[in-house]
Amino acid sequence: MNDISTADAMQYLENGIGLSAERYSGRPLSVATCDRNGDLMSFARVNGAKLLTVELTQRKARTSARMGCTTRALGERVVRENLDLAWFGDDHFTALPGGVPLVNAEGVVLGSVAVGGLSATEDHECAELLSVSIAL
Repeated sequence: MNDISTADAMQYLENGIGLSAERYSGRPLSVATCDRNGDLMSFARVNGAKLLTVELTQRKARTSARMGCTTRALGERVVRENLDLAWFGDDHFTALPGGVPLVNAEGVVLGSVAVGGLSATEDHECAELLSVSIAL
């Protein structure tokens, strides 16, 4: 398998909505998954999540899949190396925390999951929890 499955993509959404209720006091969030190329596979915005999260959460997922790292790590690299995000050549990249690659046991990136709508730290934490919620 080279990409996450459609069933897994939908399961990440369900798991994210569940985490909103269980871990984040029901605060609204958005969840997106992408295939290994960074193309959107699934997206959900919980009622009340800011409209801004629609675009940003999908960008987080795209960035993480294409770069093969968390968007938090990319943001740290951009600051550390004084890089301009535009140099990466994709107008849809973001360095906002909350995007996490989905990696199989062999270390191959199969896609990504991203969360938006909580704090930056919580977006990253929630995406990390989602990334290990399904065995790939």
